[in-house]
Order: sequence, then structure tokens, then C-alpha cells
Amino acid sequence: MSIRLTNAGMRLETLRSFSDQLHEDVMEDEKAIDFGSVGLYLAGLQVCFAIVCCSCASVLCCWLMPPAAISAVRTLAITTTLGLILVRKPLRVGHARGVVTVFNALRPAIVIYVLALVLEQLVHTCVGLDDDDGGGGGGGSRAVADRDGTPRGEYRGTVRRALFHLISACLIVSGFVRAKNPRSESDLPFLVSLVCLLAIAILPPSAMARTGPLCEPTTLLGAGERVVRATLFAAVYVVLVYAAAPSRNQSNELFICVARATAASVWVLSASSWALPLAPLQVAVALFARLHDSSDAMGVSEVLPPQYGAEHVPLTGRGAMTPIDGNSDVELGDIGVVTDPEALKLALVCSRPLTNGLSFSIPASRHVQGGLSNAAVAAVLAREQACVGLSM
Repeated sequence: MSIRLTNAGMRLETLRSFSDQLHEDVMEDEKAIDFGSVGLYLAGLQVCFAIVCCSCASVLCCWLMPPAAISAVRTLAITTTLGLILVRKPLRVGHARGVVTVFNALRPAIVIYVLALVLEQLVHTCVGLDDDDGGGGGGGSRAVADRDGTPRGEYRGTVRRALFHLISACLIVSGFVRAKNPRSESDLPFLVSLVCLLAIAILPPSAMARTGPLCEPTTLLGAGERVVRATLFAAVYVVLVYAAAPSRNQSNELFICVARATAASVWVLSASSWALPLAPLQVAVALFARLHDSSDAMGVSEVLPPQYGAEHVPLTGRGAMTPIDGNSDVELGDIGVVTDPEALKLALVCSRPLTNGLSFSIPASRHVQGGLSNAAVAAVLAREQACVGLSM
């Protein structure tokens, strides 16, 4: 009994240490994301590699097992475990700021990809083989004729394929709209993608028995297409996350970033193979839009914006020094932007030099050095009193 309790205690201790480690990563001080650091983009490569490994695992689990021993549950378990292990912790090079924030927004791509495999597998689960009576689970391998002789399965399959391609086109357009304005606060592309996904769920494409990504030993060409599709999805998702990275490492900001990136990239997992070449074009559009926004922001930061008046004067750097500490270490210093007119007036008055240009420093011993006239000391005291009066 004690051994079991001891083992249980060891397990609880392991879970607690793992939880504490995650909490430390979340609470890491990352107020600004350093996009100029190369180590920041290593997290994106890590997530892309993990998604490609998941696609390869789903293919190999069906290839290496005999057809009678293939299990969709086993394939799902192996694929999910591999993906979660590869994205357990972000790879770090140096001390790039914002790695945890970006990685928390990139990590859900594994769950999205695995969920897409599960949903695709569910499309084919309720289909039976129409070998004898033609009464399978709703659209098997043979077409069932209506009363007028029209092949029901063929007709319905054609209509479903047409609707599926139309909905996929709407998804692609929505993804390109988001890529053109990655940091836009308009959620119209997200709503369009959500409606399209709901329509695909209500009217899924035609199903086939004993098929699906989790239990079908696919051909070499099909395996290559699956790996390429996973790579393109990972690339589009990662680029969209970097283009509109969350401002803070908080759940609400991460949810918005993940939801928008997913809605703009999920079409890669559902569209036909002929539409896959559009994925690199979407990546190029997102990169160009983001770089264009960055160049505009750099141009604006060089001058004050027009809405900043005289009351918004930046006082940065070493700042102005009072006449009593011209060479001392006491500074007004890094006080940011003054938004109060009275505070601005106080700063300007206190930082204005004396009319006779006199300034001196107080050493660490706090004894005034000699050689100063009484008139100079009186002028300094008058200046300090004026500053105190304005501050009150």
C-alpha cells in the first residue's frame, strides 16, 4: 500500500513540476516581441516540422500494418502523441523576446490538423458496402437507382462535389482577404469561413467505404499529396500568426490570433489538389502586406503624428537636468511623453538654463564647492521655488 502511495506521490510531483514550468513560461516578461531576432522564427519551423511528422505518421501507421489489423484509433493515438511531444516546449536560441507568446499561438496548429484528419475520417464511417442488396449506409460504392431510373448515388455525388468546390472557393477568397490585411480588426473573413465550414459539415462530399486518412493504406501519390498539404497548411498558418502576432501572452489575445489564422488557412486541408498552388501565393500576399505595414510604421515613427500637439512633447533619452545638477547623476530622465500642459510647462521652466549661463554640480558629499557668489545662489533658489510653485 505504501508503495502505491509513494508511486502516486511521485506522479503528482511530476505533474506539479510540469504545471509550474508551464506557469513560469506563461508569466515570462515579454512586453514586446522582438521580430528582429532569428531565434523567434525557430518556433515556426518547429511547428511546421511537427505537422509534417504528424502527416507522415498517419501514412506510415496504415502502410506498416496488415490491412486487417489497421485501426483508426491506433493511428490517431500515435499521430496525436507524436505531435504533442514535438511541441511540448519551444526551441530556443539566445534570448529572443516573445518566443513563448508566439509559440502559444502556433501550438494549436497541431490540434487543428489532427482534428481535420478525424473529421475527414468521420465522413466515411457510416458508409457500408453495397455488394448484395444495394442498401448501404447512404451512398456506397454502387449507385442506387430512383423510381424513374435515375442513378441516385451518381446524381447526388455530382451535386455534392459541385457544392463542395463552390464552398472551397469561398474559403479561399476569405483566406486571401485576411492575408491582404492580416492585422485588420474586421472579422468578416472569419465569419465567412465559419459559415463555409458549417455548410461543408451539413453537406459533406461523397463518402466511400473503408477509406479515410486514419485507416486507408494510401498510394505513394496520395501520401505525397497528404504531406504536401500538411506542409502548406503549416506554412500558411505560421505566416499568418507571425503577421498578426498577439500583443500579450493572454488567453483572449491568443484566442483571437488562433481563430483568425485558422479561418484563413483551413481551406488548405479541405480544398482539392488543384487549389494547393494558391497556398504559396497567399503566403506571399501576407508577407508583402506585413512588410508594407512595417515600413509605414517606421516612417510614421520618425515624426510626431498630426494628432500630437504641443502638449505631447517627447522627453526621452537623458532628459533635461535642473540647474542645480548640471553634471550630476540626478536627471529628469526617461519620463516618456508629457500629456499634461501644466507638467509640460513645469518641465520646460525647470530645464531652462540660467540667464547668466551658470551651472554647477553637487558632489557625493553634498557640500557645495566654493567660488559661488551670493547672487548666483539666490538665483538658483529662486528657480527652484518657481518649479515647486508650478508643481503645486
